[in-house]
Amino acid sequence: MEMEGEAVEKQSGLASAIDVAADKARYDECAKKLLSYKAVAAWILKSCAGEFAAYSPRFIQERCLPGEAELSVRAVHQDHPDREKKLSGDSRVELSGAEASGIKEQTVYYDIRFNARVPSEDPEEEPVQVIINLEVQGDDSPGYPLVTRGYYYCARMISEQYGTVFADGEYRKMRKVYSIWICPDPAKRRRNGILRYHTQEEVRCGRSDAKKRQYDLMEVVIVNLGEAGEESGEEILDLLNTLFSRELAAEEKKKRLEGKFGMAMTEEINREVERMSSLGQAIEDYALQQGMQQGMQQGEENRNISIARMMIEDDEPMAKIMRYTGYAAERVREIAKKMGRTVSR
Repeated sequence: MEMEGEAVEKQSGLASAIDVAADKARYDECAKKLLSYKAVAAWILKSCAGEFAAYSPRFIQERCLPGEAELSVRAVHQDHPDREKKLSGDSRVELSGAEASGIKEQTVYYDIRFNARVPSEDPEEEPVQVIINLEVQGDDSPGYPLVTRGYYYCARMISEQYGTVFADGEYRKMRKVYSIWICPDPAKRRRNGILRYHTQEEVRCGRSDAKKRQYDLMEVVIVNLGEAGEESGEEILDLLNTLFSRELAAEEKKKRLEGKFGMAMTEEINREVERMSSLGQAIEDYALQQGMQQGMQQGEENRNISIARMMIEDDEPMAKIMRYTGYAAERVREIAKKMGRTVSR
């Protein structure tokens, strides 16, 4: 019997998913369910996508993952049908099969796909938009180079943007895409490895005026896991090794994820952590990782403006914007006015 006013704790969706998966976490459907939670996706983005490396997982989860994740919904091939159902990246999801019959047999779907954004360093620019594809690959030697399949997925995500993100002559609007492959059972020699493949500029002669964002438009990342007891030297490997471990009991997994990686396992803790999170921590992380000592004040101002713009676009209340940016109400209204927007109280 509950006493009046007594705090009641309930497991978070991620904690429940860990219980359900138990020692079957590496199985395809269980793995996709676990990876679809924003708390996990935020750590993957921080470690595998350079645009997010400067920010804390808490900031990424709360400010960079605004939408829902598509889970076994979007067909990779253009002439195959998409599924209609979308599942929230925050809640426990009910999965359907990774493969399904359609117009053609053996239709292939992206395991998980979602949009992410990160504040631009230029306060006058819109937040950087990227498209993330997460794949769980049980067999890391499927008879073809995995990286090549990753590039195919990237190419499809690029071409799909035509007519939605950009049209004729608007190629500058193209969004960068990531295809990140999680391999729970790699060959022993490849355990605990992170491999990154991306586009670079090579100036053979002459001068280039191209900016990195104009050609750095696709990346394939392969994450080869190991065992939970192995020290990998990389936080994301330690996290995923714990999450997908066959040996660790569910309660031990939850204990490690909460203690080492700050993943709330109850709703009460979720609310408390949300109150504690702040933009100051995100800025501090950025400064430490980039080694920026000079120009810190200008960098903070640019990021604060960019975050204010993001929150104004999301129709966040004035008090919340002021708390995250440190701005006075007058400054927030000034930014909103330049955007042609108003801010609610």
